[in-house]
Amino acid sequence: MPVLNFSYAKIRNADLFRDYVQRAAPLMEAMGVEVLARGNFARVLRGEACSGEVAAVFRYPDMTAAERFYSSPEYQPLIPLRDAACDMTIHLHEE
Repeated sequence: MPVLNFSYAKIRNADLFRDYVQRAAPLMEAMGVEVLARGNFARVLRGEACSGEVAAVFRYPDMTAAERFYSSPEYQPLIPLRDAACDMTIHLHEE
């Protein structure tokens, strides 16, 4: 069953975040992760504000593929960079 990854990042350092994205993108492509959407926060219709946040939606073939990506030896060195660049929330949803 395909899995959707909804990621939300509150940027703390734009330069580090750009570096993280540039380094993560080729890895995602190599591991078959499909980018469905990316966007910058615009406004709130309901709920709490999240200014400064960017969001992205990715599709993995299944939960195993999502877990394999995040636990991969290639992704592990990017975690400190990601965490220095932003506060990120990652939600996985079965499609």
